[in-house]
Amino acid sequence: MQPSWRNRTAHSGSVQRCSGVVIGLLLLPILLQACGIGTRARALVGSKMRMQVQVSDNVNQQSPVALDLVLVYDKKLLKKLSNLPASDWFKQRRQYRRDYPDSTGFDAWRWEWVPGQNVPLQELPLKAKAKGGLIFVNYFSDGDHRARIEPNKSIYVDLHETDFAVQPLR
Repeated sequence: MQPSWRNRTAHSGSVQRCSGVVIGLLLLPILLQACGIGTRARALVGSKMRMQVQVSDNVNQQSPVALDLVLVYDKKLLKKLSNLPASDWFKQRRQYRRDYPDSTGFDAWRWEWVPGQNVPLQELPLKAKAKGGLIFVNYFSDGDHRARIEPNKSIYVDLHETDFAVQPLR
């Protein structure tokens, strides 16, 4: 039979090791996110990208407005689309689908909202291989109406009368 002080010491060491493991597991998501790995890891396990949208009462001269969110997987296509005005995207998107079938170059989601519409939180499936993302908004007013976004990051989109703003979702 061992003295009782040895049992306490052994037990105390186990508790310290166990609490160290627990702390390490709690800090792991923070470390992964800081290294940029967290988003990719979330994509691999089927997480979602969230998009919250606010639609102004006077958006697009008080007319419905279309918004496309595009996640691009091909670097050359991303470069090309990053310089494309929204009006050209909306005219040519069918051809882009033909040129890049079955999500080989990009995935796109389409919406159309009316002025003042209350839009529920949008949740989109994440893919780890996106090189970049773009939002195109089809306004009547002049302008590119395009914004580059970080792929797989949740965003807040504020649709104003003649243009829009994008920021990280908090």
